[in-house]
Amino acid sequence: MKKGFTLMELMVYIAIVGIVVIVAGQAFSNSTKMRVRTQSMLKASEVAENVATLFKEDVAQTGAKSAMEAGTTDNGNNFGAVHASVYMNPSSSSNADSSSFLISTNSNQSDLTIRRMRYDANGHYQAVEEVRWYVNQGKLIRSCKLVEKDASLTVTDDDPCGKVNEAAKEVEMAEGVATFTVEAAKPGAEVASEQVFPASDAGGAFKFVSRTGDLKYVALAAKNTNTNEPNVGGTSITLTDFVTNYDFGTEGLVDESNRKLNQIFAMENTTSTGIWTEDCKKIVLDEQQEYEISFDIGSLGGSASDETVARSLSFVPGVDHMSVGFRSVSTGDIPKKDGVKLVEDYLFFPPLDASSSGKRSMRFTVPQKIENVCLAFTFACYSPLVHYGKLKIENLKLKKVAGANYKFEDGYSPESHKADKKNIKALKLTLKIERNGEGGGGEIVVPIPSNGPSD
Repeated sequence: MKKGFTLMELMVYIAIVGIVVIVAGQAFSNSTKMRVRTQSMLKASEVAENVATLFKEDVAQTGAKSAMEAGTTDNGNNFGAVHASVYMNPSSSSNADSSSFLISTNSNQSDLTIRRMRYDANGHYQAVEEVRWYVNQGKLIRSCKLVEKDASLTVTDDDPCGKVNEAAKEVEMAEGVATFTVEAAKPGAEVASEQVFPASDAGGAFKFVSRTGDLKYVALAAKNTNTNEPNVGGTSITLTDFVTNYDFGTEGLVDESNRKLNQIFAMENTTSTGIWTEDCKKIVLDEQQEYEISFDIGSLGGSASDETVARSLSFVPGVDHMSVGFRSVSTGDIPKKDGVKLVEDYLFFPPLDASSSGKRSMRFTVPQKIENVCLAFTFACYSPLVHYGKLKIENLKLKKVAGANYKFEDGYSPESHKADKKNIKALKLTLKIERNGEGGGGEIVVPIPSNGPSD
């Protein structure tokens, strides 16, 4: 007899194979759907993350306005005037807007315009840019145009912002944009900070030590404002006896080889050796940590007719030089890596009239950890009389800014509070990108510390 399958056995076999094929096919289909969903979600998240990074880089520069202009003062630079076109509408009318941004929102889509300065590699002013982010038919567009430019800047056809008085250049940043909303924080932020200098138990007292030992640097008299005694610390120090670079014999500037500076370093209220590298407070600046240098410029304590006061008020912006920054103890120079400055000096002005005073503050971060540096004030006098004057530095502080809590309220419209827009210091982006029905995105808060004319 020959053996084989019966019809019944064959039918059972086919049924079992069919069930296996259906189950396997369903599992494969589910696996494919899950893989497609996962890939769509990851792609949407990746696009949203990239867009958010570029958006943050743009918006963080909102209102950038202070430029180092080519000149004859310290390191070949001097302070340049702010260009009014960096503001939305700096007129004196009731519709004035001294901020550097404009927001309109409809449903889940916002239209954001910001203005900021463009600089060259040396920090010199080149142009004022207007950057716009908006959504058109589900596509996120970034456009850029030049509002004005310096006469020395040559704009080519491949410039990312085009030419002045020409249409803005547009770039598609993402598609499938379900949500793109930008909110402005209400003016005012609660800031927590940690004081680096002076020491917390010093009662705010500090001293200065002059830089000497180099023919370029001349000692500067630093006296306690209250006691008028030299080398005595306190919360207010008067600076006098500035060196001048004006040649009274020729009524012109001395030649570059004989240029002189005053430079003083902050130190704790302790006994001084007179050697700045030993006395100055050694500071470590941590990578990406936000810091704030702040101090008050004290009143000159007289009238404009007083000779010393009049000479102090003869300071000429863009000619005479006052700055605060950091110097490496080992090199005596601004901290650098591969010849590139890691932190810039910040320029400031003396009082504008005899009775005025005011707070000066500068915030900054550094791209990498910097060790063994000291806080330095640098002065270079070029106009005929200013070196005869005096300057008061009061309540000097260096702080770590631990964080800022910005308040965002539903329904708050900065355009309805134009007078307060210049005080807004943060914007919040809410972004959602969709791919094949799957979404990715999130929220980020971007500080805009330079927004407004007082910064």
